[in-house]
Amino acid sequence: MIWIFERQGRRAKLEVLYLAPDKYELHFVDADGVEHIEHFTNATDAGNRQLDLEHTLEAQGWEKAAGWKL
Repeated sequence: MIWIFERQGRRAKLEVLYLAPDKYELHFVDADGVEHIEHFTNATDAGNRQLDLEHTLEAQGWEKAAGWKL
């Protein structure tokens, strides 16, 4: 799933990838285009990190743009 965040005309992208039963990745592309990748061995940890990052972005004034996309 992909989530787009916007703030002051800038965009950031958050994506969670399921690669295998014990392999998940969280990709975050910040507003400057720098990609950050984190690796997880279970869905719970990947999901918790996704929520943490969403809350951090929202606290910094970022807003979700039109929800998530598949």
